[in-house]
Amino acid sequence: MNRTFLYIDILGFENLVRTNSTKIDQIFAIFDTLNVHKHFALQTVVFSDTILVFNKDRERSTDYYCTYLVEYAQVLFYRLSLINVYFRGILTFGEFNFTQMSNIQAYYGLALIDAYRDEGNKEDGALEGFGLYVDKRLSNEIIVFDKVPFTEKYDFILLCQSLKNLYTTTEGILPIDINLLSETNAFDRIDEDLRFFREIEYIKRNHPFEKIRAKYQKVYDTYKAYLPLFFKTFEEQGFLPFAINSDYTGSINPFDILAEKELNGS
Repeated sequence: MNRTFLYIDILGFENLVRTNSTKIDQIFAIFDTLNVHKHFALQTVVFSDTILVFNKDRERSTDYYCTYLVEYAQVLFYRLSLINVYFRGILTFGEFNFTQMSNIQAYYGLALIDAYRDEGNKEDGALEGFGLYVDKRLSNEIIVFDKVPFTEKYDFILLCQSLKNLYTTTEGILPIDINLLSETNAFDRIDEDLRFFREIEYIKRNHPFEKIRAKYQKVYDTYKAYLPLFFKTFEEQGFLPFAINSDYTGSINPFDILAEKELNGS
């Protein structure tokens, strides 16, 4: 059966297993509380550091499945980012077979093989960085979220939607009238978006391994190319909420950088 198929792999999982069992427990607690498990049209499978989510039937349109799968990926992105854990996810379409047997779940298919291969590909054209990538065959089905071309096969989905919405509304001009933030829920995760960029900016500058710095740099550069005026201002002011408006403090302590504590062992 051909299905709309979301494949998510947690980055750095092996190292966490070896060095930080507490964070592993946090990851699985987050997995366990995702609302996707309760969705009547979707099936979820979790094994080790991988989540698979796919449609159970063909009763709804492809854009319906895509919308929910991207939204669930976004929820996971925000929850994991609170503990500085990130994933590489692929949204694609293809043959995937699933059977709930008496004692086990049996699943296999070309979509799983292709997603596994593409996610782990280290050759030219690989999915550098992290986040959510959509097979170009499905890109037109993604209506709510913005996408940018990434490779010949995949587009990159901008999960930091509040920051993108604010950019569109203001045409990239900061500071703004602080009342704008409360006029709509389009900006309700702006503090989380700013926190995300404070964290990855610190990692891309300070992580001891160049390979990891490059991964974070790629994500940073992808957003920067899409939101250039914001980044010009935020880079000058450290992605602090005060850059949005001098009276805006946000809901997250902007000087509490988890990456700094973790890299310094504190």
